[in-house]
Amino acid sequence: MRDHRDELVELALGALADQDGATPDPARRHDPELRWIIAYNVDAFVRALEQGNTNVQEDDVADLVASAARRAGEGEPVEHLLRDYQIGMDATWQAVARRCPPADQASLIQLTIDMHAYLRQVTTLVVRGFQHEAARIHAGERDARYALYSALLTGEHPGTAAGLAGITLPEQYLVLSLRLGPAASSDEPGRAPEITQHRRANAVRRVLADHAGADALALIQDPAATALIPLPPSLGTDLKAYLVDLTERLGALVSAPVHTAAATAAPDAVPAARAQSEEILQIALATGQPPGAYVLDDVVVTYQLTRPGPGRDLLLQRLRPIDDHPEWEATLRSYLEHGFDRKATAAHLNLHPNSVDYRLGRIAHLCGLDAADPADRLTAFAALYARDRATYSQREPAKRAING
Repeated sequence: MRDHRDELVELALGALADQDGATPDPARRHDPELRWIIAYNVDAFVRALEQGNTNVQEDDVADLVASAARRAGEGEPVEHLLRDYQIGMDATWQAVARRCPPADQASLIQLTIDMHAYLRQVTTLVVRGFQHEAARIHAGERDARYALYSALLTGEHPGTAAGLAGITLPEQYLVLSLRLGPAASSDEPGRAPEITQHRRANAVRRVLADHAGADALALIQDPAATALIPLPPSLGTDLKAYLVDLTERLGALVSAPVHTAAATAAPDAVPAARAQSEEILQIALATGQPPGAYVLDDVVVTYQLTRPGPGRDLLLQRLRPIDDHPEWEATLRSYLEHGFDRKATAAHLNLHPNSVDYRLGRIAHLCGLDAADPADRLTAFAALYARDRATYSQREPAKRAING
């Protein structure tokens, strides 16, 4: 190996320039730093063999560790680093193995063991150096991006934070609120439940990146997330189609039902849009809408009827007398959902039509709300919408507290 060092370097360079049968990259064959790294590794491995110790220490390969950190600073993925080491070492081994006579097979086996031990040690060290530098860079970028995200959501002037994050503010953001449905449970022994949470969060990041590139800003806390997606000027009036596509892709990737809601806003109006998208999402979930994408136009009546204020408070009061009679509430809901048809309601609830009449009569007496009277029907709908919103709002904080 010492005598044929330059030849081994050339063979490894050739393998790296033609990885996995891909189109050859002549630049890699003539890359002086890549050549230096390969030669450095050959020399270090030969020294380890001469010393009879492949337990490489960081001081032995300090320049390789520094080189890996530089590659991290240039934004190169760590998988490229590992791939290069594997390919280079494989090319070196094959060159030696081709010249090994049958009588030396035992020595070749020992060389293979030593080569694997060296590769394991050196890749551990260079990946550690790579990751330390990548983490340092990522922490700075993450903090700058989160500062911009926070500035946009709190209504602070985002210009300075955008400059520090290296992001150009768009004319419009799509302010997205989403909720992932329950994940399918796994009975695989040893599989930590946190794996599913990380996988789902990564799926959200991937879909956002596919739609908006690196400038999408998001805070993901499974099962919820809020994202600020720069909208291209060319999108025009296709907002709903854009949102539907994003939602369908996300649902397919996480294999769970997904509800999304969105509003658009200029950077200085993001807080109001965020509040609106959260309300749209809350209405869709509270009223039992199916998974999918929602904008204000989809829930505009419910949205308007459940505005905070004395009117909503009065609507909530109207149905309080039936709090202890969930079967009466179910009857009222079914009656409204079935177009005020008492027979259809009775069939749906497996009741006699007279029982439906009795329950509606009791509601009319206790609540002053006669669903059989066309004049009271809109009030009945509005009271149930307000009740759904209030129940959902009370339930969600409790669920978050239980889930920690």
